[in-house]
Amino acid sequence: MIEVQYTVKNIKNHIEFMREFINDVNTLLAKLLKELREVYNISKEQANVILMLEKEKAMTLTEITERQGVNKAAVSRRIKKLIQAELVQWDKSEESADQRLKYIKLTDKGKQFNRESKSIISNIVSDILHDLSEDEIEQARSVLEVIDQRLKNFNVEGHL
Repeated sequence: MIEVQYTVKNIKNHIEFMREFINDVNTLLAKLLKELREVYNISKEQANVILMLEKEKAMTLTEITERQGVNKAAVSRRIKKLIQAELVQWDKSEESADQRLKYIKLTDKGKQFNRESKSIISNIVSDILHDLSEDEIEQARSVLEVIDQRLKNFNVEGHL
């Protein structure tokens, strides 16, 4: 019984650490990219759309809405502002896709925003990790990859 209580307490501590870690990462990224967002005159949420599109290449409004977990009207407003800022554009050139769907993709200016974002993040990560050994970095990455894969396989009902 004592071992089970310790394990539950340990798990709660780990969960609390992960929550704090995720919040710390999000806070740092928001601060680091604030000036860049101001240069491009976009919000944090709009920047998230741009970063999302780089990985996915082109997405529908519905796909972006599902990823961001907000209503479609909010995402529509974000996309409209990003189009006005010439960071994204509508694209119907997806060969195999349903031609009734409209896809959103990055413009060259949107790609430039992503390059600048990555550069800022890369410099800070290098500063943060500079005194860790290659093995320590690889161990951390390995654990994070396992967690990431489990997150990707996790469904809303809470089952892997």
